[in-house]
Amino acid sequence: MFKVIHQSVEKISVKFLAQLRRHNYVTPTSYLELLSLYQSILKERLNYFGGQKTRLEKGLNVLAEAAIEIANLREMLDKKQPEL
Repeated sequence: MFKVIHQSVEKISVKFLAQLRRHNYVTPTSYLELLSLYQSILKERLNYFGGQKTRLEKGLNVLAEAAIEIANLREMLDKKQPEL
């Protein structure tokens, strides 16, 4: 995928030079920078979504515990209903 992107930038750079007479250099370093940028964005997103996943799991656990507690309270209320 990145190879195709790098090669397409090289082709567009030739057109850029022909139309605007401005050089745009595409070097192996720019390819490595592209890979490095992708890697850093990927790590950032994995950390972000990992945190969101943990947050969601904790919220679902709290809701499940609340549902169990509500069921227990309803049972207790049903048992005490004749007394009231």
